[in-house]
Amino acid sequence: MSQDTQLVKICSVSDLPRNGGKGFQVGSLELAIFQSDGKLYATSDLCSHEDEYLTDGWLEGNCIECPRHGARFSLDTGEALSLPATEPIQVFAVEKKDDDIYVAIPVKYLQAEGA
Repeated sequence: MSQDTQLVKICSVSDLPRNGGKGFQVGSLELAIFQSDGKLYATSDLCSHEDEYLTDGWLEGNCIECPRHGARFSLDTGEALSLPATEPIQVFAVEKKDDDIYVAIPVKYLQAEGA
């Protein structure tokens, strides 16, 4: 974890749908946590093409498909895998401690507005 991130408890594994995702507001960040085939992923919850919530999309393995126009993203790297998206989404390091999920959140999202 870099000095520019802070490990934040987001939820418990039991709060997530199996083979699905859930969105969270963490500071100014729209965060998505996905659980697929027993693995946890954390990404921005907004599609880089049209700001649609990815947690409303379709999860298959380590890919998420945006519900609006079908852009697909790698949950491992954030890479845009299909058009119309050409820009990646952000991905974040995830740690599981017991049943709790922690994510390394960049401090820029945690700082109070106007500070």
